[in-house]
Amino acid sequence: MAKIYATSLGCKVNSYELEAIKDLLLENNHNELSSPEEADFIIVNTCCVTNMAASKSRKKISHLHKINSKAKLIVMGCYVQGFEDEIKDMEGISLLVGTSNRTKIKEYIDNPSNITSYVKDIDIKDKYEELKVTSYFENTRAYLKIQDGCDNYCTYCIIPYVRGHIKSRDEKDILDEANKLVSLGYKEIVLTGIHTGSYGKDKENNKFSDLVEKLLAIDGLYRLRISSIEESEIDDKLIYLLQHNDKLAKHLHIPLQAGSDAILKSMNRKYDLKTYINNVKKIQELVDDIAITTDVIVGFPGETDDNFNDTINTCKEIGYAKIHVFPFSRRKGTVADKLQNQIDGNIKKQRTDVLLDLSNKLGYNFNSRYLYKKIDVLIEEKLNNSYFGHTSNFIKVQIKTDKKLERNQIYEAYITKIHDTFVEGE
Repeated sequence: MAKIYATSLGCKVNSYELEAIKDLLLENNHNELSSPEEADFIIVNTCCVTNMAASKSRKKISHLHKINSKAKLIVMGCYVQGFEDEIKDMEGISLLVGTSNRTKIKEYIDNPSNITSYVKDIDIKDKYEELKVTSYFENTRAYLKIQDGCDNYCTYCIIPYVRGHIKSRDEKDILDEANKLVSLGYKEIVLTGIHTGSYGKDKENNKFSDLVEKLLAIDGLYRLRISSIEESEIDDKLIYLLQHNDKLAKHLHIPLQAGSDAILKSMNRKYDLKTYINNVKKIQELVDDIAITTDVIVGFPGETDDNFNDTINTCKEIGYAKIHVFPFSRRKGTVADKLQNQIDGNIKKQRTDVLLDLSNKLGYNFNSRYLYKKIDVLIEEKLNNSYFGHTSNFIKVQIKTDKKLERNQIYEAYITKIHDTFVEGE
């Protein structure tokens, strides 16, 4: 049987997909190695969401080939799908697989004589490719992929071009995998995908909130978390579930991207600022203890000081628990790469710093609600003499104690000290 070394770059979806391939190989008696030196096959799952991600992918491929030039090098994923010309002539590559047909990697490894020279298998499918993960992830949290693809075509994003149209996973397969994960002892399941909230839009009588309701009914599941969702995809049923079912994490990551209608339009986002703010405020009013986090891109082409100040004011008005800040990165193949009025790098850095500082202040304000209060924490890891875990609304909690706390167990913590990115409890 073959010895396999596999590594992934980029998002949680990429990690999920690589682990699914590894599970498939291990089921067929191939062996996974923790380092590449003795591997017969090296698998690299690539990312291309930014130029930096693509550069990291190339460096990783070159580095692994230098470490073990005898191994057959299999490169898969988004970068392969979208930028084959940048990667196909790299030394040592035996096989390229894009964002479909990844299960064929098993066939290639089972029959290595089929890889006699450079081979590629790059073709985007309109049907969801079933990939299952049942034996990975940290003890407390498992990621469950429910869909692939995106139809939004935001002007800054390459992903729809390398992942194709939305395609939803079969509901039964999702529920079966979720039940399997719970039976293996995972306390928290995180729903993920390329455009998670679009689940069911390509199927009849399938809605994201209906799927969430069925997952919440699984016996033994402690917590279900939604990785990211657009404001327009949060329907009344989902809000009701957030209000009345404690299993559903009181945390929604709702991308804003810009607090200016002019920039939102240039980005081809599908909402205006007033609609976004009203919908988010409705959720905050109806769901106690809800944490809203977001993504913001700074320095988008044409973003003026006034536009940026509008974004700052919007973030303050909503009162996010955390802001993930991304300086705009030009990506070849996107509409935004060709826009006029590209923003200077120094200005992007200054705006990034300002928004990160605001994120820390808002995070401190949100966390302060829980000072001298009790809150349930799912313990995830121990570092030195402290245990760390997260609450339902994704507050990171540090517990310093001489007592032995068990990973993957829930403890009630009394919060004694507040910081901007975490709290301390006992």
